[in-house]
Amino acid sequence: MTRTKKIIAAFLLLFIAGCGYYNPYVADSDSHPITISRPLWVNNTGEIGLENAMDQSLSSWLRKSKLIHLVDNPAQAQYELTGALLDVNYPEISYGNHLLANELRANLRVSFSIIDHSNKKDKNDKKAVWTQKNRTFTETLNMSANPTTLQANKKEALAKITNDIAEAIYLHIINHIMRLQKAD
Repeated sequence: MTRTKKIIAAFLLLFIAGCGYYNPYVADSDSHPITISRPLWVNNTGEIGLENAMDQSLSSWLRKSKLIHLVDNPAQAQYELTGALLDVNYPEISYGNHLLANELRANLRVSFSIIDHSNKKDKNDKKAVWTQKNRTFTETLNMSANPTTLQANKKEALAKITNDIAEAIYLHIINHIMRLQKAD
C-alpha cells in the first residue's frame, strides 16, 4: 500500500469513528446512572407466571448498562416503568395435509409507560415520557399434536416475546431518556 493510500485510509477511519455512532450497550464515563423502579406488570392474559417472565427479562436487560440503576421503591426513582400484559392469542398461520395447522403465531398485546418522577419541586407532578398502548408483539411457534410439546413451544415463544419487549424498552431508555438527561 502506498503512503497516500495509508493516509486516506487513516483519514476515512477517523471520519467514520467520529460520525456520531452511539453504542447503547456502553456507558459514558461522565454519565450518572438514572434510577428506575419497575413494579410487577399486571397479567390479564391467563398465562400463569407470564408477569414474572416479563419482570426477569426487564431486569436482565436493564442491568446490562451502568447507566441504569434499578430500585424497588418508586419514591427513590427518577423514572417508573409500569405495564400490563393485556391478552395473548395463538392464531393458526400455516396448514399442512388435511388442513391441519403446522404453525401458530403467539400474539401478546401489552401496554406500558415510563413515568418521569424527577420533578423535585412537586412529587405529584408525574408525566409519561413514553407510552405504548395496545402494542402487539408476535413470535411464530410450531404446532404439535402432543399437548406437552405444544405447551413448551408456547412457553418458548412467550419467552422470546418478553425478551423482545424488554430489549425495546431498554434501547428506548438508553437512546431517548439518557439523551434527555445529558441535555439537562
